[in-house]
Amino acid sequence: MPETTLLIKPVSNMCNMRCEYCFYADVSKHRAAASFGVMSEKTREALIRKALVYADGACTFGFQGGEPTLAGLDFFERFIELTKKYNANRIKTAFTLQTNGLLIDDDWARFLKRNNFLTGVSIDAYLDLHNAARRGEDGKGTHARGVKAAVVLSKHGADFNVLSVVTRYMVRHPDKTYGFYKKNNFRYIQFITCLDALENRGDASFAPRDVDYGNFLCRVFDLWYVDYMARDYTSIRMFDNYLQILTGRPPENCAMAGVCHAYPLIEADGSVYPCDFYAVDGYLLGNIAEKSFAELMGGEAAETYMIPSRQSDPACEGCEYRYICRGGCRRDREPLTNGVLPLNHYCAAYKQFFDHALPRLRQIAAMQRR
Repeated sequence: MPETTLLIKPVSNMCNMRCEYCFYADVSKHRAAASFGVMSEKTREALIRKALVYADGACTFGFQGGEPTLAGLDFFERFIELTKKYNANRIKTAFTLQTNGLLIDDDWARFLKRNNFLTGVSIDAYLDLHNAARRGEDGKGTHARGVKAAVVLSKHGADFNVLSVVTRYMVRHPDKTYGFYKKNNFRYIQFITCLDALENRGDASFAPRDVDYGNFLCRVFDLWYVDYMARDYTSIRMFDNYLQILTGRPPENCAMAGVCHAYPLIEADGSVYPCDFYAVDGYLLGNIAEKSFAELMGGEAAETYMIPSRQSDPACEGCEYRYICRGGCRRDREPLTNGVLPLNHYCAAYKQFFDHALPRLRQIAAMQRR
């Protein structure tokens, strides 16, 4: 029984925004049922009870959407109560929330602080960039509301980071992007590369091009490195994970592990999938109402999902950066060709980045080891 991290969709793909690049809206189109509504009390209770039986040492409950706060604060209050009720083994529990921030107010912030949630607020850096893709149901930009959510969380001392989707527009402005975080004193940043459609590579007008993405990573690293050496540290998840690898620790980001493991995504109806990028009918593992997590994670469907990532393109195996790059996320290596994943679509960008940054990453890793 492992330490366990669950991704939970309490309201399925329901959302109060209409982001043009939303990957889960695309994923939902590839299912017989696009949305499963709001998670019931029965499903919630089964999920919590079985997770706490399965997990060993620690269990993290992560809430995503859609927009998970649409479930309402009462949903989350009850979730905490049930977690305490069923935690007979007294394992360590943790909670995360990924939100667009539109509903975050003082009550939400107090709850998140009180229950030690780590909240990710989606803000695509500066105003024009964010509002180009992230609009509300009324068609208006949401940048000010996202920043306001971060301010409210900060006021109440609730831990949060900022998640930004890296688009082909963002990569043209690395200085302005990094400058936005510094100006607003956002010290914990996650970059998420915009995804193409699940079945049609190249369909997403927002996904960055390879060479532009490489240039962006190199420039942001240069800015980050200057600050790091000046002891003005900003956490950028990608760089932090590379440093973990260089200091002999496993990366916490599954995309950098090199091999996929079933990373359970629980939809609102209790359906379980191996990853939120693959929450489609063909990858369904089963339902939490009918099976234990041990059965779901150890079953044939989970094994079938994991097999392709264990095989690498020969060019990847022979690459000098294989030990730190590890091929990247499976989603960036689709589609399968004769059951084998090709090179990462951003392979050239990562090579460019490591050529540029690896000596200084090694320097910092040596400093950290000392």
